[in-house]
Amino acid sequence: MITTEHNKRLVLEAFDTLFNQRDYAAAEKFWSPDYIQHSAHIEPGRDGLFNLIKNLPATLKWIHGVILAEGDFVIVLGRYSGHGLPAPWIVVDVVRIESGVLAEHWDVIQDEATREQSKSGLPMFGTSFAKSAYQPADAPLTTNEARTIVAPLYDALNQPGKKDVAALLAEACNPDYRSYGTNEDWLTRDQLAEVFTMIGSAVPDLRWTIEDIQTIGDQIVVRGEASGTPTGEFFGAKPTGKSFKTMAIDIFTVKNGKLASAYHVENWVTALQQIGR
Repeated sequence: MITTEHNKRLVLEAFDTLFNQRDYAAAEKFWSPDYIQHSAHIEPGRDGLFNLIKNLPATLKWIHGVILAEGDFVIVLGRYSGHGLPAPWIVVDVVRIESGVLAEHWDVIQDEATREQSKSGLPMFGTSFAKSAYQPADAPLTTNEARTIVAPLYDALNQPGKKDVAALLAEACNPDYRSYGTNEDWLTRDQLAEVFTMIGSAVPDLRWTIEDIQTIGDQIVVRGEASGTPTGEFFGAKPTGKSFKTMAIDIFTVKNGKLASAYHVENWVTALQQIGR
């Protein structure tokens, strides 16, 4: 049975593949060859959309905000920047899903307001205002931007058994995301979702908090704290009714507004010692 969560993940992956990765061959599997285009800014059909993107600058970047789904329809609020115009676009895209692909599209587009232009005093998208058109496209990440990017991943680590872990990781991470536990060994995004779910089954009250966050260019460094009380076997240790609290360090690299990779270290030795006391 196709669910609304499946449709949301489908749209997010489709948009990321086309607008950020610019992988047109891969994007064809997400768009119907009979795609119906209602946008006043785009030529008809799938070819009209793909040709538009092919003619936009390589700096084009899409990130999403609120996403809603009902039945076969998905509505996503997005921010399109780096398209060569003075202001980023804030766009509400409405797509209809049919037979597992994007079949029809409508949109509403606005230029993103600056702080000076906003009569409400609030940004149109996210927690920060549009950058100046003269600010370099590769400006370092701010702490607030970093928190927004990593938020879904850490949400997935708080009581994973109650969350759609795969959807949250898809929101935070690129499809080709790599999670390194050593300098050589890594897990895919889907494999990481399985690990999160496994830990959540052993530690139902798992809590993962961000204690400190720093940015260095396109990298995000997070010092976190993991805590919980295992009720099942946890890294080979039987549950004792005792809780643990330990530190974790994550170093993420960001690409196209999403996490591209992570090198992480968790002090599970200390956690196991606390459980066994």
